[in-house]
Amino acid sequence: MKLFLKVAIPLFLISICFSFSQFAQAEESHLGEIATSEGKLVYRFQYNYDEICKLLGLTTKEYDVYWKEGLSIGEMAEKQGIARGELEEYFVTFHYNEMEKWKAKGLLVGQLYFTQVYGLKREIDDFIDRNPVYKK
Repeated sequence: MKLFLKVAIPLFLISICFSFSQFAQAEESHLGEIATSEGKLVYRFQYNYDEICKLLGLTTKEYDVYWKEGLSIGEMAEKQGIARGELEEYFVTFHYNEMEKWKAKGLLVGQLYFTQVYGLKREIDDFIDRNPVYKK
C-alpha cells in the first residue's frame, strides 16, 4: 500500500499539472480565435465641425479660410481669444461621450477602455495643433 501511494500521488500531481497546462493552452487558443474572428477593435469617431466652429466663434467659411491659410484649431482659438484649456475641455468631453456610447454597447471594456484613455491627451493635442499646410 505504501508503494502504491508513493507512486500514485506523484503520478496524480503530474497528471493535474499536465491537464492544467493543456487547459491553459486551450483557453489561449480560444482567445486567439475570438480575436481573429471578431477582428481588431478600432475606436473611430467623427468630429462635428459645425460644433467646433461654434466653439471658436467662427462661421464655417471663416474656419475654411483660416484652415487654408494654414492655421491649426489651436491657432484659430488663440486668434479668437479662446484659452487652450477650453478647447481641451471640449474635446475631452466629446471623447468621454463617445466612449460612453461604446461602453454601453459593450464594445469598449476593461483594458481597451483604459488604452484609449491613456492616449487621449496626445490625440487631442495632435488634433488641436494639426496644421493643414505643415508650415511649421
